Amino acid sequence: MAATATMEKKKKSKLRYIPNILSLSRIPLSISCLFLAGYPVTFLGVYAVAGLTDMLDGFLARRFGWQSDLGSKFDGLADATWIFSMMAVVFLVLKIKFALYVYIAFAVILAVRIANLIFTRVKFKQWGAIHSTLVRYSGTPLFLIAPYCVWTRKGPSELLLAALCVVFLSVVEETLILAKLEEYDMNIKSVFHLRKHKMRPVQAETAD
Repeated sequence: MAATATMEKKKKSKLRYIPNILSLSRIPLSISCLFLAGYPVTFLGVYAVAGLTDMLDGFLARRFGWQSDLGSKFDGLADATWIFSMMAVVFLVLKIKFALYVYIAFAVILAVRIANLIFTRVKFKQWGAIHSTLVRYSGTPLFLIAPYCVWTRKGPSELLLAALCVVFLSVVEETLILAKLEEYDMNIKSVFHLRKHKMRPVQAETAD
């Protein structure tokens, strides 16, 4: 019985690395999309798998308590790789042109995001990004832009601007949260949960 219990414990300890593996798998999947832009069907298949790993890693980490600081870093690295890969597909590989206001919106969001990263480093002595509910779901509309561009070879400027407006709101909310937080917690749900955050211990970081 003791041996069986030990084996089960080891099995469970290994399973907790599944979210990390899923996050890391998103890196080669994202990079491979750079070479598949000329093959829309294959691109969409790989893109869908990458998106699935993005949903599963965080879900599994929260569902089974497999959160870890390392997992959070892996997920952040995978997300950054995905974002830059998709931008490269649209702007460098397909060379799709958008309206000027789209590029301005991109620049503003990037500037605020970088400012938030630096602010986090200075105030809390660590690198990180707030994973609020708005941040987690603000990228959903953007998820559809790259496949649309690959399939049609066109740039939907109005649709992209609308999606970027949602992303802008999420980074502004992140700025407000960082300004008001006294102790760093990447998992705070929204700026409206700051009061509740002060009344409970900081929870462990998640992989998503």
